[in-house]
Amino acid sequence: MVALNVIGFYNGLNEQARGYTYLRRYGSLLDYLAVFQIGIRENGSLSGALSQNLVRDAHAMGIKVLLVFSNLNIQGQFSTPLITRMIREPQFSDLVWLNIRDYVVSHQCDGVNLDLERARSEDRTLFSRFVDNWGERFQRQNLFVSMDVPAKFKDEPAKAWSGPFDYHSISQKLDAIVLMTYEEHWPGSSPGSVASLGWVTRVLDYALANMPANKIYMGLPLYGYDWTEGGGAQVISHRRALEVAQRFGATSRWDDDQHSTYFTYENRGRRHTVYFEDPRSTREKLDLARRKGIKGVAIWEMNLSYPEFWEVLREYV
Repeated sequence: MVALNVIGFYNGLNEQARGYTYLRRYGSLLDYLAVFQIGIRENGSLSGALSQNLVRDAHAMGIKVLLVFSNLNIQGQFSTPLITRMIREPQFSDLVWLNIRDYVVSHQCDGVNLDLERARSEDRTLFSRFVDNWGERFQRQNLFVSMDVPAKFKDEPAKAWSGPFDYHSISQKLDAIVLMTYEEHWPGSSPGSVASLGWVTRVLDYALANMPANKIYMGLPLYGYDWTEGGGAQVISHRRALEVAQRFGATSRWDDDQHSTYFTYENRGRRHTVYFEDPRSTREKLDLARRKGIKGVAIWEMNLSYPEFWEVLREYV
C-alpha cells in the first residue's frame, strides 16, 4: 500500500497553541505543517507574527513548514473586496505577492498555503488566471504552493463560495490542492456529520475527474457540532464530545448512512444532537483516501486532535 502524505493545519503562530503538544509527540507523522494564519490587510500588508522557534522545531523533525495566507479580516470574515482587488488590480496583486514571498523567505519557510475565499462568481475566469500567475511565481522561487478549495461534486459557476473555483483550471500551477471536505452539515443546517463518507466520496470522485490525483489532499476533520434544538450549533472536539456524553449519560451510536458517531441528550429542557468524528469514522476516510490513490490528507486541525487519532493515522503514513 502506498503511504499517504500528511499536511497538519496548526491553528496558531507560536508554541502556545494546544496543537504544539501533538506536534512534539507525533510530528514524525507529518510531511507539512501549515501554520494558520497570516492575514492580508486591505492595503496589501500582512498581519501576524510567526515564531521562529516553531519553524525550527518543525524543521528539526523533518517537517516542511507552509505559511497560510488568508483574506480573513479582523471580524473573522473572508473579505470579498480584498480578493477582488487582488484578482483585478495587477499592481496590487504584485504588491501582495512580494510581501508574501519576502515574509516566507525571511522566516525560512518552505512554501505557502493560500486560503483565499469568497471571490465573486463573475470573477471566476480572472480568479483562475490569478491562481495560475501566483502559482507559477512561487514555483520559480522554489517555494511549495498549495491552495484550499471548497468541496463540491458538480460545477456550478454561479454558486456563491464554491462557484469561482474551477478545479481543472486552478490545479495547473499548484503543487497541492487541499479539498475542504468538511462542513457538509454546519450550524445553520440540520444535525448530521460534518463529512459523511458518501458525501466525501462524491467530492473526491469529482476532484479526480478534474485534477491530478498526485496533487489532491483530502481534508480530514477532527471535530463535530453540538446542535441545540431550535438554536444553532457549537463546534465540539472528540474529547469534549466524550465528556458531554458521559456527563449526561448519553449513549453514542453509529449512523450507518453517514458513517459517523452521534448521540442525543437533554439539558435545561432542550434537546441536543451531537455528531462528531472519532477513530472509526477517521479510519474509513483514510481507507477511502488510500483506495482512491490521492496524494494525502490534510488535518483540520491539530488543536482538536487526540492521541487515538494519531495512532490510527500512523498506520497510513
